[in-house]
Amino acid sequence: MIGVHSMDIVKTADSIFSGIYQDYRKLVKYLAVGIVGTIADWIVFALFLHYTVIFYALAMVVSYSVGTVINYVLNRRFTFNNTYKKVHYQFASFALIAVVGFGIQELLMFGIVQYVFGDSSADTLVMVARMVATFVGFAWTFIANKKITFKIFQ
Repeated sequence: MIGVHSMDIVKTADSIFSGIYQDYRKLVKYLAVGIVGTIADWIVFALFLHYTVIFYALAMVVSYSVGTVINYVLNRRFTFNNTYKKVHYQFASFALIAVVGFGIQELLMFGIVQYVFGDSSADTLVMVARMVATFVGFAWTFIANKKITFKIFQ
C-alpha cells in the first residue's frame, strides 16, 4: 500500500508542477547539474582565495571556467539529451551564454562586495556575495541555454 500511495503523491506532484511550469523536469535536471558544476566552481574558487594571493575576481574567472565545462558536458547529455554533431558550435553558444552570465555575476558580486558589504574582502562575505550572484546567473543561463543552445543546436 505504501508503494501505491507514493505513486499517487508523485503523480499529483507531477500534475501540480506541470501546471506551474510544463518543462519543470528540465529545470530540475539543470539545477542538479548546476549544483555539481557550482560545487566544482566554488571549490576551485575557495582554494584560490585561501591558498593564493590572486584577487577574487580573477579567481572567479578560473573557477567559473571549470564549472562551465562541467555544466556543458552534463547538461548536453543528462538535461537536454542532446546529440547534435557539431559540438564546437553548441559549446560556443553555451560558452557565450556562460560569459554573459559570468559578467552578470561579476558585476553583481562586485556591487554587493563594494556597496553592500562596504568593500570588505573577508572570505565569508565574498562567498555570500557569490551565492547571490550565482542564483541570478543560474536563472539567466537556464533560460538562454534552453531557448538557444539546446533548441537551435539540436
